[in-house]
Amino acid sequence: MKASEVAKFASQSFALPDTCSRIRALLDDPAADSADIAEVIALDPSLSSKLLRLANSALFRFPAQINSISKAVNVIGGEALYNLALAETATTAFKHFSNEAINLKRFWQQSVFGGLLAKHMSKIVKVRGSDEYFVTGLLHQFSELVVATRAPELASKCEAYHEDALPWQTQREELGFTYAECSALILKKWQLPEQFAHVIANVHQDINARTGKDILIGHFAVRLALHMVDSRYSLSALLSPAGLKKLKLEADDIQDLMKFTRMDAHKLLALMNPELF
Repeated sequence: MKASEVAKFASQSFALPDTCSRIRALLDDPAADSADIAEVIALDPSLSSKLLRLANSALFRFPAQINSISKAVNVIGGEALYNLALAETATTAFKHFSNEAINLKRFWQQSVFGGLLAKHMSKIVKVRGSDEYFVTGLLHQFSELVVATRAPELASKCEAYHEDALPWQTQREELGFTYAECSALILKKWQLPEQFAHVIANVHQDINARTGKDILIGHFAVRLALHMVDSRYSLSALLSPAGLKKLKLEADDIQDLMKFTRMDAHKLLALMNPELF
């Protein structure tokens, strides 16, 4: 099995909604304004209602209700709304490839934990684009579902977590690639902005002096999400002291990250997949 084949299958089986592509085109068009973005979203009533639910969820914690797409564009901005549309697309894609070859509850938790951890961490370390980091964390393991659809036995082997090997080490041994690497290829097939695929493709790389903050945020979000779904993986074994120092994160910051992520994830999981949570 090749990662490129899995990515091709995923992109052919599930296409990025036209609305997402049109929003992206408007964001990249200097002549477009917020009204143009709101108009495109309004043409998709189902997406509009889902975006409003997400905009009023634990992802933002706005004091006042956001009750229209035009207000959402003005309050949270077009880029954030685009990222919300990608998050909703991820939810639909997760359900599209859903199967019983893996523990779906664990998969959803690990994905949402990864997204929220990346979002909260980006705010703590004062890096802009927290909603973008949420999407990155949310999608880092997406290809696990696709592999489970194509080769359920291999996916089951990769899911046999044990403390003697990190999951991505097992994935490389069994598949020849990691789920993160394959997920990055899928996002490229969907023609998402390059930064999403760049971060996801590199979340498992070893930390060094040249590692950027964007990679570090993804790196730690993925590892903390793993710890939160399987405490056999200790924080001391997962977290690089050099990386923590570069982001200026202390032990208390890590505990707060996990605490707030658990609180937000409880509500968000129930919103994104009420059938499972």
